[in-house]
Amino acid sequence: MAARFDLKDAREMLGKPFATVRESLEDGGEYRGQARYEGLEGVEQVYNKEKFAGREYGRDGRVEVIYVPGGSALADTTVKELSSGMKGKGKEMRSRAGKEFTHVVYAEEGLAFSAEGDELGFVEVFRPRPLKQYLEDIYRDPGPFTR
Repeated sequence: MAARFDLKDAREMLGKPFATVRESLEDGGEYRGQARYEGLEGVEQVYNKEKFAGREYGRDGRVEVIYVPGGSALADTTVKELSSGMKGKGKEMRSRAGKEFTHVVYAEEGLAFSAEGDELGFVEVFRPRPLKQYLEDIYRDPGPFTR
């Protein structure tokens, strides 16, 4: 059975050295030494959906971002639950998850997610940073959606 997303666990994962995370997830999972996640280039990626819900991306020996895809990993997570623990209102932007989805970013708290109503398309947990830095380092505008 695939692991379920837990924000507390993901934040703890950010504090661990990438080598430790890789060692704990690589057995039975997948590892890529030269990967990319949105604006982050030259990162390593490790993923084992049976042990942890997200894909971990690391650089310079530390976990930089965790991407959790929609579906069963996020089935027990709600938009309200994610938003309620944040300070203020998140920055709303276009989402690569689809035309009807909104990407909500709490950059200084290290959380972003894409949702359509209560449906989560994906979640990102990352090292907190100013919004401007998130937009430069991680986010990629999908551009306008056309039919």
